[in-house]
Amino acid sequence: MALAPYRDEQLNYFKFATIVLDEFPKALRQTFKSMWNINFGYHPWDDSITVRNLFLTTEGGTTRVPTHHSYDEWDCTALFQATIYARSFALPDSTGIYRTLSDLYVKPRRLPHGSFHPSVKSPGGNNAETYALAIDQLRLLRNSMSHSHVSEIKKVTFDQYVQLAKEAFKVLGVNINSVDAVGGLTESDFPTRRVHQLEEDIRMELQAGNKFLQDELKNQLLDIQSDIVQSNQERQNDQKRTETERKEEIHDLKNQLKDDKNELKDKLEHITSIIIQSNQKQLEDRKVTEKELVNLTKQLQFNKDEVKEEIRITAEKTTAASRGVTENLAELKEKVNDLIISKKLGNSLITLDYCFYVVVIAFKHVKQMRFWGSCILGPGSL
Repeated sequence: MALAPYRDEQLNYFKFATIVLDEFPKALRQTFKSMWNINFGYHPWDDSITVRNLFLTTEGGTTRVPTHHSYDEWDCTALFQATIYARSFALPDSTGIYRTLSDLYVKPRRLPHGSFHPSVKSPGGNNAETYALAIDQLRLLRNSMSHSHVSEIKKVTFDQYVQLAKEAFKVLGVNINSVDAVGGLTESDFPTRRVHQLEEDIRMELQAGNKFLQDELKNQLLDIQSDIVQSNQERQNDQKRTETERKEEIHDLKNQLKDDKNELKDKLEHITSIIIQSNQKQLEDRKVTEKELVNLTKQLQFNKDEVKEEIRITAEKTTAASRGVTENLAELKEKVNDLIISKKLGNSLITLDYCFYVVVIAFKHVKQMRFWGSCILGPGSL
C-alpha cells in the first residue's frame, strides 16, 4: 500500500531534523577544533589518542565527553559539553574565578523557555561571547526539535529555525551551503527508509539529550547537596567562632570597664583633692583679707582721730589768732578814728586803707578755716 504524501508541515519537520542531525554535528566539530587550536596551538587537534587524553587532562581528569572515541563519533550533546560547558575553554570572570563560556555568557541572559537569542553577536565584540551564543543557539534549536510532541513544523517556524541556524553558522565560520541545500529538499528526497532512519536518529538524539539532562540534574543536585553541607559546616564554624569572639569581647569589655572605673575613681580623687586644696586656699586668703581689712579699718580710724585732733588744735589756734586779730583790728580802728579826728592822716590815708583791707581779708580766711574744720570734725566741734 502506497504511503500518503507528506504534508508541508511534516516535510518541514524532516528537513529541519536533517539539518540538526547531519549539519549541526559537523559545524560543532569544526568549531571545537578551531577553539582548541586557538587555545592550545602548541598541540593542534589531530583527533589522536594523545590529544584526546590532553583534553581529558585539561577537563580535570573527568568529563562526559567520550574521549576514548574519535571526535567524529561525538554527537551534539557531547560537542556542547566539549565547548560551552568545557573547563578547557573557561575564562576568568570579574573576580578572577574561571568559569565556563555558558556560565559567563549564556546563563546571565536567563532566556525564557522555548525562546532563542535575538542575536548571536557579542554587543562588545567579544569573540568568546559570540562563539558561546552561537553554539548555545544551535543547542536551543536542537532542543526545539527533540522536545517537539508532533512531527510537524509550520513554514513560518521552519523559516525562522533555518535563518537562526544560518546566522549561527556564519559567526562560527561554517559554510551554510549545506543548510540551504537541505532547505530545498522535496518530498521525493525523503523515502520511507530515510524517514525511518531520521525517526531513529531523532529518538537516539532525544535519549542522549535526556541522558545529558539527567546527568546535569544529578550533578547539580550533588553540587547543591555539597553546597548545603559546606554551608551548614561554615554556619556551624561561624557560630562557634562568633560565640568565642563574643566571649572574648565580653571579657575584654569587662576588663575595659574595670580599668575605666579605676581610672574614673583616680580622676575623682584627684579632682576632690584639688577642690579641697582650692577651698583651703580660698579660706586662708579670706582670713588674711579679713585680717588686713580689720587692720586697715583700725589704721583709718587712727588716722581719722589724728586728723581730727590736728584739725581741732589748728581750729583752736586759728580761733585764738582770729580773736587776737579781731582785738588788734578794733584797736587799729580806734587809732584810725583818732587820727581822722585829729586830722593827722594826710597822705598816709591810702596806706592805712590798704592795711585795713589786708586785715579784713585775713579775717575772712580765718572764718573759712573754721568752716572746713567744722565740716571735717562735725558741727559744733570748733
